[in-house]
Amino acid sequence: MDVLKKCQKAEIYKEEELICSVEVFRDLASDVWLSLPKDFPLEAPGVYTVIFYDSVAGLLRCRCDLGEIQTLSDEWDSVPCTIQEVLEAQQRRLDLKISLETPLELFCTYIPGSPSGIPERIKGTSRNVSAGGIYFLCDYLLPVDSVVQFQLHGASKPLLLAAKVLRNESLAGTPPYGHGCKFIELKPQTEAVLRNYIFRQERQRRF
Repeated sequence: MDVLKKCQKAEIYKEEELICSVEVFRDLASDVWLSLPKDFPLEAPGVYTVIFYDSVAGLLRCRCDLGEIQTLSDEWDSVPCTIQEVLEAQQRRLDLKISLETPLELFCTYIPGSPSGIPERIKGTSRNVSAGGIYFLCDYLLPVDSVVQFQLHGASKPLLLAAKVLRNESLAGTPPYGHGCKFIELKPQTEAVLRNYIFRQERQRRF
């Protein structure tokens, strides 16, 4: 079953527990392979649920047969992936995003131009989060390219995250100001916990 159109990343789940995030590629025969770090505990061959993020086909949750693990390099393995069934398809072209309103303690690690009046530590409130970034409100208009660190609670463990401001906006001409950010320096283990949390929250809200 060839349902992928333009896909470069996916997530492997076992009984709704995220095992790891992987990269997707095809070999010369156009068969699908998944590339994953060696330090993730994947038992293969076996049947797994794989969520593919396809920029054309959308988000595809599939039942897949994963074959024998092959060594790619000292740090990466690969595994052949055969899609047996599409369990769910959503027309999404980005990571899963959930609405999440929670208080944040933001630590400003970098502010371009060092403008006056912005303290090192500020309070904010998240509005939504995905595995790729976060949107939050705070009483200070942080310049584009600012970097903040904060802890996100609610997952299996508190996550220390760093985010770079991509856009800012004044919602009513006065505080609070909105900030759209992308996560940076995200370690694979942290990303796996974050994706698992978002996946669970999204499914709980739909069922």
